[in-house]
Amino acid sequence: MPGALRLYLDFASPYSYFALGSLARLAEEHGRALELRPILLWAVFKQQGVVNPLETPARRRYFLEDVTRSAAFFGLPFRVPEPLQISAHLAGRLFHAWTAARPQDGLQLASEIFEAFFARGEDIADPAVLTALPCLAGETPETIRAMIDGAEGRQRLSEAVDEANAAGVTGVPFVTQDGESFFGADRLPQIAWRLQHPRSVA
Repeated sequence: MPGALRLYLDFASPYSYFALGSLARLAEEHGRALELRPILLWAVFKQQGVVNPLETPARRRYFLEDVTRSAAFFGLPFRVPEPLQISAHLAGRLFHAWTAARPQDGLQLASEIFEAFFARGEDIADPAVLTALPCLAGETPETIRAMIDGAEGRQRLSEAVDEANAAGVTGVPFVTQDGESFFGADRLPQIAWRLQHPRSVA
């Protein structure tokens, strides 16, 4: 059976948002499962001793230019977040807690979180924004808040961060596929190519 595509993403990352839909379509076209691993990239960088790249003015300027261009390239609605950088730990906890028993709903939840933040400019660091996500309409606000604040989501998010560090994640989106790694939304063509031309294994 073909191996899954594992996607490490951060809900505060516009490039993760840009890549998600295209990668989901590629996985479906090639009969591959798509495993989503929301992480906190800042926490991975902290473990690796990496300085926040957007603290450099030149990189920050380029980032702002590139994300706007990339959104247009992928045909996605996009607003530059304000503030530009947040910690998406609440969204990450919610995802991990919600999908523990509903792995089939992970793509929908991830898509709705990204759309709230990057398409509508809503603050996903606000529990009220997460509570209002359409796919959670069947849950009470108290249940959703318990998933955000509870031990399971915290633990699973922490484990995902450790797993990402062990996997050598250097940024997001980061895809592992049949023993290979691909970093960046601009690697989608290479992922598609590799799915069509599997690497020979000795």
